[in-house]
Amino acid sequence: MPKMTHSLQMALLIVILIGATAGFAADAPRLPSQIVVEAGWGSPYGELAEDFTQTSLGFGASDGLELGFRWRYHLSSSISLSPAFHFMDYRNFKSTDPGIGDYKIAASSLRYTLELMVMRGDESHVVRPFAALSGGWYRNRVTGFTKNFAYPIEESTNTLGLASRAGVRLGTFEISAVYSLNRFDSWRYFETGQEEAYNWDNFSVRAGWIIPFSDGPTKKETQ
Repeated sequence: MPKMTHSLQMALLIVILIGATAGFAADAPRLPSQIVVEAGWGSPYGELAEDFTQTSLGFGASDGLELGFRWRYHLSSSISLSPAFHFMDYRNFKSTDPGIGDYKIAASSLRYTLELMVMRGDESHVVRPFAALSGGWYRNRVTGFTKNFAYPIEESTNTLGLASRAGVRLGTFEISAVYSLNRFDSWRYFETGQEEAYNWDNFSVRAGWIIPFSDGPTKKETQ
């Protein structure tokens, strides 16, 4: 049996995630949808965080800012699905080379995902803990120079990624911790003569502001 790639495995998990929750939508009471605006701080791992000058695949990225938003659709009072977009902008690696002068390596990631969230309690509770799993399309971008400074680069790689999130809702605010699995194989970025495996995982802490809006009458109101 052929070995499944990371992308195929993640795509299968995303399909299972959606299919496993589809049955809740038919009989669930309709709650207002929500827009959640999020900001956070993320720490890189793997080759993303390794030193640019001392390693063959390192990018030298450090902690950076994460911004995003999601549209949350309630399948029930405790289960929801959320299409989301997030932008992870890491702090650049900066240094000086005698041949080219000052330079920087900039790394960032765009993430288009679908999140399944399970929240304890009901809407009457101000404090509600939750856990969530998301999957989707990650676009990993790098601008800077090759390792030997032969020429500048501006490259992006698309891949499927996963993330797990846990936190607590406090009224109209959310605080959560997120671990994102962002791994892919690519010929881009650095010339090594072969396709390389990259680890761009990251851990982040987010704060979110919940903006409710009306979806029309609930099922209870129309009965």
